[in-house]
Amino acid sequence: MLSNILAVVAIQLLIRSVSSQNVTNEYLNHQCNNTQGRYTRGSTFEKNLNQVIRNISHLHLRNGYTYESNVVAYEVSKDPNIVFVLLQCRGDSYGSKCHSCLHTALSGLRERCSGNRGAIIWYDQCVLEISSVNTKGRIRYDSFFNMTNLKNVSSDAEQFKNKRKDLFNKLLVKATKDVSEKNGWYAVGETRIGRNKLYAMMQCALDLTPNGCYVCLEWITGRYDSYYFDRRQGGRVLGRSCSLRYELYPFLRR
Repeated sequence: MLSNILAVVAIQLLIRSVSSQNVTNEYLNHQCNNTQGRYTRGSTFEKNLNQVIRNISHLHLRNGYTYESNVVAYEVSKDPNIVFVLLQCRGDSYGSKCHSCLHTALSGLRERCSGNRGAIIWYDQCVLEISSVNTKGRIRYDSFFNMTNLKNVSSDAEQFKNKRKDLFNKLLVKATKDVSEKNGWYAVGETRIGRNKLYAMMQCALDLTPNGCYVCLEWITGRYDSYYFDRRQGGRVLGRSCSLRYELYPFLRR
């Protein structure tokens, strides 16, 4: 647990040093699920996992999302070697960019959670989950973590926090109401604070319903905004089901 926390802090320091105009795909965090057991090399589970990944590699990923399994009727099947894979790319990272993030994330997951039947890994541009349990449509409250900029705003902190809250509220509605076919539950926005601009985004995994997405984003906004973000110049919350981020610089593709 301590090593994961240190890794998150280290990566956050790295991201802050990157030019504000450079869109990165840095490793952020991972979670190895030890309750689902392990698989061995050459096992049926590994063969099924490899097949699912091959199937995903042939998809267009136009909306940057897929939830795949090695069987069709996985809702009722009791096969212990069923594999479920979620890939959710950031709203500006669809198509070939999503494929690229998939391969990066898969390599990172195999290195950090080798042999785990259940695991999640986050990069700037995607989240990848493999599981022996069907998690489709569920909000994974146990998967959330946050990262913050170590610097605080230097003046008028209350105005900053109020502007951020207003922007979050607007994006919360936009992400669940104004849905496009390209990138689904995804919203971006910006607001001016004095001479600066605040940029933010919110996104849900596309296996959630509109109501599920709203509940997920409302939960992380309420839980993290006041206490964890406070006066921080930038921050993010990431999970398997939804995420948000804000910064005083642009961090998305235009």
